[in-house]
Amino acid sequence: MSPRIRTTLAALTLAALAATGAGCSNTETTESTAKAAEKAGIGTGGREKAEAVETDPDVQALVPASIVDAGVLTVVTDPTYAPMEFTDDKGDIIGLDPDIAVAVAHKMGVEAKFEKGDFNGIIAGIEAGRYDASWASFSVTPERQQKVDMVSYVNSGTSVLVPHGNPDEIAAITDLCGKTVAAQTGNTQVLTTLPAFQKDCADAGLAKITELVLPQQDNVNQAVSTGRADALLADGALTAYYAQLQPDAFSQVDDIFVEPALLGAITKKDTGLAAAIEAAVNSLIEDGTYADLLEAWGLSAAEIDASGVNQG
Repeated sequence: MSPRIRTTLAALTLAALAATGAGCSNTETTESTAKAAEKAGIGTGGREKAEAVETDPDVQALVPASIVDAGVLTVVTDPTYAPMEFTDDKGDIIGLDPDIAVAVAHKMGVEAKFEKGDFNGIIAGIEAGRYDASWASFSVTPERQQKVDMVSYVNSGTSVLVPHGNPDEIAAITDLCGKTVAAQTGNTQVLTTLPAFQKDCADAGLAKITELVLPQQDNVNQAVSTGRADALLADGALTAYYAQLQPDAFSQVDDIFVEPALLGAITKKDTGLAAAIEAAVNSLIEDGTYADLLEAWGLSAAEIDASGVNQG
């Protein structure tokens, strides 16, 4: 993702939030985050649009018989990653990912049923057949594709979130050397981004980054807002979202953005479900629903032209 797209992503998120000047305390839960987002006009995103999607017979023909017979697509996610997936005050899972999952399920002629899971255990759950699919902001990587099939649906990339006002004046990767940097267990930031940043520090002869790896994104956010960490690494959609939703707590470092990978929905390998999801996403792209869902969450800059299975 180019700097221009990165700036657009932040601007779109700002536009969605600034209309009502939403703000939150440093210790806010995902539920109160949802309430603040709703006041800002993005609380339920595109769910109504997703629920209105009609069955596409060409997509339905690709769906495994077990799912057609059950009438349900069981989707697992870790709802602590706003605006991609989080919970509202009723405990319902909302965000761009569940909206896309609902729309995909309707293209298949079934309903989406959501279950909550720990991000670090989702792939194992898919492999074991406990769930049909997951939308949980998984970056498409060769390592993950060895275990599961991955169906691309948006572009993404890693950005940096720091305390309000950027007190350490972090403007480059090497400014993180010697600092404490938080990230969520099992995600791309831990698996690939932090090791790459550590190499940058070593090559520059600077101190190592102290890695603070925590189980949920809410924990990661809190580590920065309370001063336990100097910065966090997360998807650019999340950092842009929180920099605007909680401007008294966070600032996004616009000058650091790691070139992105696609995000992919995941399924058990070789079941045929990935092909059905790919066809459903492409059908949503063709009829305009996809663009509407991204716009509803202020994430139009993450749009892709076409979905694919196991790309990259």
